[in-house]
Amino acid sequence: MTVTTTPAPRAALVLSNEDYHGVAHDPVRARMLDAPDSLVIPYSVQPVAQVARVLAIRERLVESDQLSTGQLLLRSPYETGKFEFADEAIESFVKAKYYHLASIAAHLGASSIKFVKVEIEHGNSLAEAGLAAPLKFLNADGKFAKSIKNDLESRFEASTQLQGKSIDVENARAFMADRRMSSDPDVSGLIDLCATGNPPRKHRVKINGLREASRSLTAGLALTAELRMKLGGSGMFKQAAESLNSIEVTTEITWPER
Repeated sequence: MTVTTTPAPRAALVLSNEDYHGVAHDPVRARMLDAPDSLVIPYSVQPVAQVARVLAIRERLVESDQLSTGQLLLRSPYETGKFEFADEAIESFVKAKYYHLASIAAHLGASSIKFVKVEIEHGNSLAEAGLAAPLKFLNADGKFAKSIKNDLESRFEASTQLQGKSIDVENARAFMADRRMSSDPDVSGLIDLCATGNPPRKHRVKINGLREASRSLTAGLALTAELRMKLGGSGMFKQAAESLNSIEVTTEITWPER
């Protein structure tokens, strides 16, 4: 017997009971209640669509103290049960990927992992590539992209010194798969390099901090566009997701002399 499970939504929007009923009784917006990649969650009343799924995610948000009306949450691409408030999601996802890379490097026997710099590409919405019928987003704002870069760099001071150990390729691959990073050629390439039997002494790698998160960002943008509702927060997520093409983090990894 094959057991199938419904994946957690990539985006979840919590509405007041009144707003939820308004969406449910609107023939146009009500279709979003059945969207596969996103959930519209009423604050406390019984949902009218995807009932079991909505109740399970609402309980999870209560447990994490994230159930707040008018808030959009995005699922972490690295941990299925973890959500971030939309305005904080991009920074959280970029940092999470850096630290996951650092953990992989630790499995590979590195003695030093150091953040070097952030580079941002802007001009084409990173979300458009994931849409079958692309939404028309705003043109990139170079000043806004620069402010995101400055904010990330000012809060992204990271340098880790380790004792170093023998290279453990098997556990590095297992960690990469567990964190759903196998599709990134730079991450898998680092492991392959260390599996050659001639490990590097120093390696500088540039990773796309939003590669795995792009589908969650797309789902969040599509949901808010279809519902045409003003959400809580500063609006940082919407502007960033519409303006940025990629956020790339350069990391320097060093191994001890052997």
